[in-house]
Amino acid sequence: MNRILLVEDEKILAKNVAFSLEKDGYSVDIAFSGEDGLEQYQQHTYDLLLLDWTLPGMDGLEVCRILRKESNIPIIMITAKEELVDRVVGLEVGADDYITKPFHQRELLARIRALLRRSQLAQTGSHNGNEEHRLTWNGLELDKDKLNILYEGRSAPLTGIEFKLLDLFIRHPQHVYTREFLFETVWGMSEGYNDRTVDVNISRLRRKIFELSGLRTLPAVRGIGYSFGERE
Repeated sequence: MNRILLVEDEKILAKNVAFSLEKDGYSVDIAFSGEDGLEQYQQHTYDLLLLDWTLPGMDGLEVCRILRKESNIPIIMITAKEELVDRVVGLEVGADDYITKPFHQRELLARIRALLRRSQLAQTGSHNGNEEHRLTWNGLELDKDKLNILYEGRSAPLTGIEFKLLDLFIRHPQHVYTREFLFETVWGMSEGYNDRTVDVNISRLRRKIFELSGLRTLPAVRGIGYSFGERE
């Protein structure tokens, strides 16, 4: 049974969401503040985090920033903010996905299932049990066991989304992928497609690779999408 931590200060909403998730077979713990959420996270093991943006005291963005320094747990940001720039900010700090209030419980369940499926595939690192546990390119290594990238003895953690993106790119370094194909393949959904969701995650992965190795990767192909290899 997957265990989910829900950090939401609206108590009625939190209880309704928890009831719906438990009915669908999940175990759910609730925290009503960012500080409480971090404390519970440190005390227990969770498979996914549902994190409200607007919390009393420490907000969801700050919680996300703190967790991303030490964890690749799948995070879905819950927000009442409808502007695209606000959603992009959430993705930039490390959220894997977002959902906007008010939302339908079925949409939330679909996003949770898709994100957990991606995370579990990343952790097994496998389309095939005999696959290699490390993929390499120009000295850069993708470690499937630890969900991180390595370069000359240094390492950096990846989120489930970043892992799936790099796993796809590093296997086919010269192939050009459209944004829509990446969204459907990596996010596991065809509905809710948004260019900026893909762009922000590519930018975040690109930055991690550069900070670790100095390699400039993932060039954009104008009007199409992205490929791997080095950028000029």
